Amino acid sequence: MEANDNTPPVDAAYEKAQAQEWRHVLDATSDRRAAGINSDPTEVAAVSEPVLAGVGAGTVGGPSADLDAPPRRRQHIADPNDLALAIRGLRVAYGSAEILHGVDLDAPRGGVLALVGPSGCGKTTLLRSLNRLTELAPTAKIDGEVLLDGENTYGPKVDLNLLRRRVGMVFQQPNPFPMSIFDNVAFAIREQAQRRPTRGSLMPQVEHALERAGLWHEVKDDLNRSALSMSGGQQQRLCIARTLAADPEVLLMDEPCSALDPRSTARIEELIVQLAGSLTVVIVTHNLAQARRIADYAAFLLNGDLIEQGPAEQVFENPLEQSTRDFVAGIFG
Repeated sequence: MEANDNTPPVDAAYEKAQAQEWRHVLDATSDRRAAGINSDPTEVAAVSEPVLAGVGAGTVGGPSADLDAPPRRRQHIADPNDLALAIRGLRVAYGSAEILHGVDLDAPRGGVLALVGPSGCGKTTLLRSLNRLTELAPTAKIDGEVLLDGENTYGPKVDLNLLRRRVGMVFQQPNPFPMSIFDNVAFAIREQAQRRPTRGSLMPQVEHALERAGLWHEVKDDLNRSALSMSGGQQQRLCIARTLAADPEVLLMDEPCSALDPRSTARIEELIVQLAGSLTVVIVTHNLAQARRIADYAAFLLNGDLIEQGPAEQVFENPLEQSTRDFVAGIFG
Protein backbone atom coordinates (compact mmCIF):
# COMPACT_ATOMS: atom_id res chain seq x y z
CA MET A 1 0.00 0.00 0.00
CA GLU A 2 1.36 3.42 -0.95
CA ALA A 3 0.82 5.89 1.84
CA ASN A 4 1.73 9.38 2.92
CA ASP A 5 4.28 9.89 5.67
CA ASN A 6 1.37 10.78 7.96
CA THR A 7 -0.57 7.61 7.23
CA PRO A 8 -0.52 5.06 10.09
CA PRO A 9 1.08 1.66 9.43
CA VAL A 10 -1.21 -0.80 7.68
CA ASP A 11 -1.88 -2.97 10.73
CA ALA A 12 -2.60 -0.01 13.00
CA ALA A 13 -4.82 1.64 10.40
CA TYR A 14 -6.70 -1.61 9.83
CA GLU A 15 -7.32 -2.10 13.54
CA LYS A 16 -8.54 1.48 13.92
CA ALA A 17 -10.77 1.05 10.88
CA GLN A 18 -12.33 -2.12 12.22
CA ALA A 19 -12.85 -0.60 15.66
CA GLN A 20 -14.48 2.49 14.18
CA GLU A 21 -16.70 0.43 11.89
CA TRP A 22 -18.03 -1.74 14.71
CA ARG A 23 -18.44 1.29 16.95
CA HIS A 24 -21.02 2.53 14.48
CA VAL A 25 -22.54 -0.93 14.02
CA LEU A 26 -23.08 -1.39 17.74
CA ASP A 27 -24.01 2.19 18.56
CA ALA A 28 -27.00 2.60 20.87
CA THR A 29 -30.28 2.70 18.99
CA SER A 30 -33.57 4.30 19.90
CA ASP A 31 -35.20 0.91 19.38
CA ARG A 32 -33.45 -0.61 22.40
CA ARG A 33 -34.02 2.51 24.48
CA ALA A 34 -37.71 2.46 23.58
CA ALA A 35 -37.84 -1.14 24.76
CA GLY A 36 -36.46 -0.07 28.13
CA ILE A 37 -33.09 -1.76 27.60
CA ASN A 38 -30.48 0.61 29.01
CA SER A 39 -27.74 -1.78 30.08
CA ASP A 40 -26.99 -3.78 26.94
CA PRO A 41 -23.19 -4.26 26.89
CA THR A 42 -23.02 -3.50 23.18
CA GLU A 43 -24.21 0.06 23.67
CA VAL A 44 -21.77 2.93 23.41
CA ALA A 45 -22.26 6.64 23.81
CA ALA A 46 -23.84 8.28 20.81
CA VAL A 47 -22.00 11.11 19.10
CA SER A 48 -23.86 14.35 19.61
CA GLU A 49 -24.36 16.32 16.39
CA PRO A 50 -26.38 19.48 15.88
CA VAL A 51 -29.59 19.01 13.93
CA LEU A 52 -29.54 21.23 10.87
CA ALA A 53 -32.61 22.92 9.52
CA GLY A 54 -33.86 22.49 6.00
CA VAL A 55 -33.64 19.57 3.66
CA GLY A 56 -31.42 17.50 5.90
CA ALA A 57 -33.20 17.87 9.22
CA GLY A 58 -36.92 17.92 8.69
CA THR A 59 -39.15 16.67 11.45
CA VAL A 60 -42.59 15.24 11.01
CA GLY A 61 -45.03 18.08 10.72
CA GLY A 62 -42.23 20.69 10.95
CA PRO A 63 -41.66 23.47 8.45
CA SER A 64 -38.98 21.51 6.55
CA ALA A 65 -41.15 18.42 6.14
CA ASP A 66 -42.70 19.82 2.99
CA LEU A 67 -44.66 16.99 1.47
CA ASP A 68 -45.71 19.29 -1.35
CA ALA A 69 -42.12 19.43 -2.60
CA PRO A 70 -41.90 17.75 -6.00
CA PRO A 71 -40.16 14.39 -6.10
CA ARG A 72 -36.85 14.19 -7.93
CA ARG A 73 -36.98 12.91 -11.50
CA ARG A 74 -36.47 9.15 -11.33
CA GLN A 75 -34.78 7.41 -14.20
CA HIS A 76 -35.79 3.95 -12.99
CA ILE A 77 -38.98 2.58 -11.45
CA ALA A 78 -38.58 -0.87 -9.94
CA ASP A 79 -40.85 -3.76 -10.85
CA PRO A 80 -42.75 -4.75 -7.66
CA ASN A 81 -42.85 -8.35 -8.87
CA ASP A 82 -39.04 -8.60 -9.11
CA LEU A 83 -37.79 -8.70 -5.52
CA ALA A 84 -34.19 -8.27 -4.44
CA LEU A 85 -35.18 -8.76 -0.80
CA ALA A 86 -38.22 -10.45 0.71
CA ILE A 87 -38.59 -10.32 4.50
CA ARG A 88 -40.93 -12.95 5.88
CA GLY A 89 -42.11 -13.22 9.49
CA LEU A 90 -39.09 -11.36 10.86
CA ARG A 91 -39.05 -11.17 14.64
CA VAL A 92 -36.20 -9.55 16.55
CA ALA A 93 -35.86 -9.34 20.32
CA TYR A 94 -33.20 -8.02 22.67
CA GLY A 95 -33.47 -10.26 25.69
CA SER A 96 -37.17 -10.48 26.59
CA ALA A 97 -38.13 -7.28 24.74
CA GLU A 98 -39.40 -7.97 21.22
CA ILE A 99 -38.63 -5.09 18.83
CA LEU A 100 -40.06 -6.47 15.56
CA HIS A 101 -43.26 -8.50 15.57
CA GLY A 102 -43.34 -10.71 12.49
CA VAL A 103 -42.58 -8.22 9.69
CA ASP A 104 -43.32 -9.11 6.06
CA LEU A 105 -41.74 -6.62 3.66
CA ASP A 106 -40.71 -6.52 -0.01
CA ALA A 107 -37.82 -4.58 -1.55
CA PRO A 108 -38.14 -4.49 -5.37
CA ARG A 109 -34.91 -4.92 -7.30
CA GLY A 110 -33.33 -1.63 -8.34
CA GLY A 111 -35.80 0.41 -6.31
CA VAL A 112 -35.44 2.87 -3.44
CA LEU A 113 -37.39 1.67 -0.40
CA ALA A 114 -37.78 4.19 2.44
CA LEU A 115 -38.48 2.93 5.97
CA VAL A 116 -40.32 5.58 7.98
CA GLY A 117 -41.89 5.76 11.40
CA PRO A 118 -41.41 7.38 14.81
CA SER A 119 -38.31 6.81 16.92
CA GLY A 120 -38.27 3.40 18.55
CA CYS A 121 -40.56 1.75 15.98
CA GLY A 122 -37.91 -0.75 14.82
CA LYS A 123 -36.62 0.83 11.59
CA THR A 124 -32.92 0.57 12.40
CA THR A 125 -33.29 -2.91 13.85
CA LEU A 126 -35.03 -3.99 10.65
CA LEU A 127 -32.37 -2.39 8.47
CA ARG A 128 -29.49 -4.00 10.36
CA SER A 129 -31.20 -7.36 10.23
CA LEU A 130 -30.99 -7.35 6.44
CA ASN A 131 -27.27 -8.13 6.49
CA ARG A 132 -27.22 -9.73 9.93
CA LEU A 133 -25.61 -6.92 11.88
CA THR A 134 -28.33 -7.10 14.51
CA GLU A 135 -27.12 -10.47 15.75
CA LEU A 136 -23.80 -8.94 16.81
CA ALA A 137 -25.59 -7.82 19.96
CA PRO A 138 -25.24 -10.81 22.34
CA THR A 139 -28.81 -10.44 23.63
CA ALA A 140 -30.38 -10.44 20.15
CA LYS A 141 -32.74 -13.21 19.03
CA ILE A 142 -33.90 -13.37 15.42
CA ASP A 143 -36.62 -15.49 13.86
CA GLY A 144 -38.05 -15.49 10.35
CA GLU A 145 -36.46 -15.21 6.94
CA VAL A 146 -34.67 -12.57 4.91
CA LEU A 147 -34.57 -13.79 1.32
CA LEU A 148 -31.89 -12.32 -0.95
CA ASP A 149 -32.59 -13.39 -4.52
CA GLY A 150 -34.78 -16.12 -3.04
CA GLU A 151 -32.14 -17.55 -0.67
CA ASN A 152 -32.51 -17.24 3.10
CA THR A 153 -29.61 -15.16 4.44
CA TYR A 154 -30.17 -16.71 7.88
CA GLY A 155 -29.43 -20.19 6.57
CA PRO A 156 -26.74 -22.26 8.35
CA LYS A 157 -24.22 -22.17 5.49
CA VAL A 158 -24.33 -18.45 4.71
CA ASP A 159 -20.93 -16.76 4.35
CA LEU A 160 -21.35 -13.56 6.39
CA ASN A 161 -18.44 -11.78 4.72
CA LEU A 162 -19.93 -12.46 1.30
CA LEU A 163 -23.39 -11.45 2.51
CA ARG A 164 -22.12 -8.11 3.81
CA ARG A 165 -20.40 -7.44 0.51
CA ARG A 166 -23.62 -8.19 -1.36
CA VAL A 167 -25.67 -6.14 1.13
CA GLY A 168 -23.51 -3.15 2.05
CA MET A 169 -24.33 -0.50 4.63
CA VAL A 170 -23.78 3.22 5.10
CA PHE A 171 -24.18 4.49 8.65
CA GLN A 172 -25.68 7.63 10.12
CA GLN A 173 -22.35 9.22 11.03
CA PRO A 174 -19.68 9.30 8.30
CA ASN A 175 -16.96 6.84 9.34
CA PRO A 176 -13.99 7.10 6.99
CA PHE A 177 -11.04 4.90 7.88
CA PRO A 178 -7.88 6.65 9.10
CA MET A 179 -6.28 6.21 5.69
CA SER A 180 -5.93 8.16 2.48
CA ILE A 181 -8.92 8.74 0.22
CA PHE A 182 -7.52 6.17 -2.23
CA ASP A 183 -6.95 3.51 0.44
CA ASN A 184 -10.44 3.97 1.88
CA VAL A 185 -12.00 3.01 -1.43
CA ALA A 186 -9.39 0.36 -2.22
CA PHE A 187 -9.92 -1.29 1.18
CA ALA A 188 -12.82 -3.52 0.11
CA ILE A 189 -11.21 -4.36 -3.23
CA ARG A 190 -8.01 -5.50 -1.54
CA GLU A 191 -9.98 -7.59 0.95
CA GLN A 192 -11.61 -9.51 -1.91
CA ALA A 193 -8.43 -10.04 -3.93
CA GLN A 194 -6.58 -13.36 -3.77
CA ARG A 195 -3.29 -11.58 -4.30
CA ARG A 196 -2.47 -8.10 -3.14
CA PRO A 197 -3.15 -5.86 -6.17
CA THR A 198 -0.94 -2.98 -7.16
CA ARG A 199 -2.08 0.61 -6.88
CA GLY A 200 -2.12 0.90 -10.65
CA SER A 201 -4.41 -2.10 -11.06
CA LEU A 202 -6.75 -0.71 -8.40
CA MET A 203 -7.04 2.76 -9.89
CA PRO A 204 -9.82 2.00 -12.45
CA GLN A 205 -12.03 0.43 -9.77
CA VAL A 206 -11.33 3.21 -7.28
CA GLU A 207 -12.12 5.82 -9.92
CA HIS A 208 -15.34 4.03 -10.87
CA ALA A 209 -16.52 3.84 -7.25
CA LEU A 210 -15.72 7.52 -6.65
CA GLU A 211 -17.53 8.45 -9.85
CA ARG A 212 -20.62 6.48 -8.80
CA ALA A 213 -20.52 8.33 -5.47
CA GLY A 214 -20.25 11.69 -7.21
CA LEU A 215 -16.87 12.43 -5.67
CA TRP A 216 -14.22 11.71 -8.31
CA HIS A 217 -13.90 15.21 -9.78
CA GLU A 218 -13.52 16.71 -6.31
CA VAL A 219 -10.70 14.43 -5.16
CA LYS A 220 -9.01 13.02 -8.28
CA ASP A 221 -5.95 15.26 -7.85
CA ASP A 222 -5.64 14.65 -4.11
CA LEU A 223 -6.18 10.92 -3.57
CA ASN A 224 -3.32 10.65 -1.06
CA ARG A 225 -4.92 13.17 1.29
CA SER A 226 -6.21 11.82 4.59
CA ALA A 227 -9.92 11.01 4.42
CA LEU A 228 -10.31 12.54 7.88
CA SER A 229 -9.52 15.98 6.46
CA MET A 230 -12.58 15.96 4.18
CA SER A 231 -15.82 17.79 4.91
CA GLY A 232 -18.70 15.87 6.47
CA GLY A 233 -20.61 15.60 3.20
CA GLN A 234 -17.51 14.43 1.35
CA GLN A 235 -16.77 11.88 4.07
CA GLN A 236 -20.26 10.43 3.73
CA ARG A 237 -19.92 10.16 -0.04
CA LEU A 238 -16.52 8.55 0.47
CA CYS A 239 -18.16 5.97 2.74
CA ILE A 240 -20.72 5.35 0.00
CA ALA A 241 -17.89 4.95 -2.54
CA ARG A 242 -16.11 2.52 -0.20
CA THR A 243 -19.28 0.44 0.03
CA LEU A 244 -19.88 0.62 -3.72
CA ALA A 245 -16.33 -0.59 -4.38
CA ALA A 246 -17.41 -4.03 -3.13
CA ASP A 247 -20.07 -4.03 -5.90
CA PRO A 248 -23.08 -4.71 -3.65
CA GLU A 249 -26.51 -5.71 -4.90
CA VAL A 250 -28.26 -3.90 -2.04
CA LEU A 251 -27.25 -0.68 -0.28
CA LEU A 252 -28.58 -0.11 3.24
CA MET A 253 -28.54 3.49 4.48
CA ASP A 254 -29.29 4.42 8.09
CA GLU A 255 -30.26 8.12 8.07
CA PRO A 256 -27.21 9.00 5.94
CA CYS A 257 -28.06 12.72 5.82
CA SER A 258 -29.01 13.43 9.43
CA ALA A 259 -25.61 14.96 10.33
CA LEU A 260 -25.19 16.87 7.05
CA ASP A 261 -25.96 20.40 5.93
CA PRO A 262 -28.74 20.99 3.35
CA ARG A 263 -26.37 21.25 0.39
CA SER A 264 -24.61 17.98 1.23
CA THR A 265 -27.99 16.36 1.86
CA ALA A 266 -29.19 17.39 -1.60
CA ARG A 267 -26.11 15.81 -3.18
CA ILE A 268 -26.63 12.54 -1.30
CA GLU A 269 -30.29 12.48 -2.33
CA GLU A 270 -29.39 13.05 -5.97
CA LEU A 271 -26.81 10.27 -5.70
CA ILE A 272 -29.40 7.84 -4.33
CA VAL A 273 -31.74 8.61 -7.20
CA GLN A 274 -28.92 8.07 -9.71
CA LEU A 275 -27.95 4.74 -8.13
CA ALA A 276 -31.50 3.40 -8.41
CA GLY A 277 -31.67 0.74 -11.06
CA SER A 278 -28.04 -0.33 -10.74
CA LEU A 279 -28.71 -1.58 -7.20
CA THR A 280 -31.45 -1.72 -4.58
CA VAL A 281 -31.46 0.96 -1.87
CA VAL A 282 -33.17 0.57 1.51
CA ILE A 283 -33.00 3.78 3.54
CA VAL A 284 -34.15 4.70 7.04
CA THR A 285 -35.13 8.35 7.32
CA HIS A 286 -37.06 10.53 9.74
CA ASN A 287 -37.50 13.16 7.04
CA LEU A 288 -40.76 12.50 5.22
CA ALA A 289 -40.00 15.14 2.60
CA GLN A 290 -36.75 13.36 1.86
CA ALA A 291 -38.49 9.99 1.61
CA ARG A 292 -40.99 11.45 -0.83
CA ARG A 293 -38.24 13.01 -2.95
CA ILE A 294 -36.12 9.89 -3.37
CA ALA A 295 -38.23 6.77 -2.77
CA ASP A 296 -40.40 4.86 -5.19
CA TYR A 297 -41.56 2.52 -2.40
CA ALA A 298 -42.18 3.22 1.28
CA ALA A 299 -42.95 1.24 4.42
CA PHE A 300 -44.39 2.67 7.64
CA LEU A 301 -43.53 0.96 10.92
CA LEU A 302 -45.12 1.58 14.30
CA ASN A 303 -44.28 -0.13 17.60
CA GLY A 304 -42.48 -2.98 15.85
CA ASP A 305 -45.28 -3.69 13.37
CA LEU A 306 -45.30 -3.02 9.65
CA ILE A 307 -48.47 -0.95 9.24
CA GLU A 308 -48.37 -0.19 5.54
CA GLN A 309 -46.14 -0.61 2.49
CA GLY A 310 -46.51 0.27 -1.16
CA PRO A 311 -45.62 2.85 -3.78
CA ALA A 312 -44.32 5.99 -2.09
CA GLU A 313 -46.92 8.27 -3.63
CA GLN A 314 -49.70 6.06 -2.33
CA VAL A 315 -48.24 5.74 1.18
CA PHE A 316 -47.61 9.48 1.54
CA GLU A 317 -50.53 10.94 -0.38
CA ASN A 318 -53.32 8.39 0.01
CA PRO A 319 -52.44 6.01 2.86
CA LEU A 320 -54.81 3.16 3.57
CA GLU A 321 -54.35 3.02 7.34
CA GLN A 322 -55.45 5.70 9.81
CA SER A 323 -52.19 5.52 11.77
CA THR A 324 -50.24 6.15 8.55
CA ARG A 325 -52.45 9.14 7.79
CA ASP A 326 -51.85 10.48 11.29
CA PHE A 327 -48.08 10.06 11.00
CA VAL A 328 -47.88 11.69 7.59
CA ALA A 329 -50.04 14.57 8.86
CA GLY A 330 -47.65 15.10 11.79
CA ILE A 331 -50.14 14.16 14.50
CA PHE A 332 -47.44 12.03 16.15
CA GLY A 333 -43.85 11.05 15.55
